[in-house]
Amino acid sequence: MSNKNAKVIIPTAVAAWLVGIVVSRPGTPGVIQAAFVVAFVVAIPLIVFYLMAESGWRALARGHRAVVPFNGPWRLCATGQMALVSVDHPDFQRIKMRFIGGTLRIGTTDDGLYLSTLFSKLPVLQLFFPTVRIPWSAIRSARAFEAPGWFTPLREPGTLLQVAYDPNYTGKFIEIEVGEPPVFLQLSAEILGESISRLPLAPET
Repeated sequence: MSNKNAKVIIPTAVAAWLVGIVVSRPGTPGVIQAAFVVAFVVAIPLIVFYLMAESGWRALARGHRAVVPFNGPWRLCATGQMALVSVDHPDFQRIKMRFIGGTLRIGTTDDGLYLSTLFSKLPVLQLFFPTVRIPWSAIRSARAFEAPGWFTPLREPGTLLQVAYDPNYTGKFIEIEVGEPPVFLQLSAEILGESISRLPLAPET
């Protein structure tokens, strides 16, 4: 799997370093130096949001961007996850995007599942995180699993101690697979509620 983070971060860092050398030379007008600082401060969060969206949101939005606004009640997810690989994949912990503290919202209708974030209403950030509507019929598969709990070791060579802390990532979760190439979304069974009956849920083993 290609490392998109490296492909974006490394060229950006090199470009910023080279431009920084140029604008910091004696005699460079102060307005140019100030413009460089402002551009750098703005570019960093935009790159971060871009990389977050590349964890699956942009792929979902390409085929399932919401056209009709959701008018029902949104449910705030204490914890939700998204990745381009399943939760059982060795790379999942490294490349997943985790939404915590209610930053991910879901809404359900008879026809589909709506996904939105706190960023979806902001003029610039909604380019990365537009509201998504996934028809129930577009969900390829779904399966239940027990989330591992508060502390999950991340087994990487050379790491003495590395854990993920999330008090809400425990109990029964549902992993939903959408699209091709697939995007995997992990939501708690509680937040999905009665909508679980609409999913092509695999029998639990």
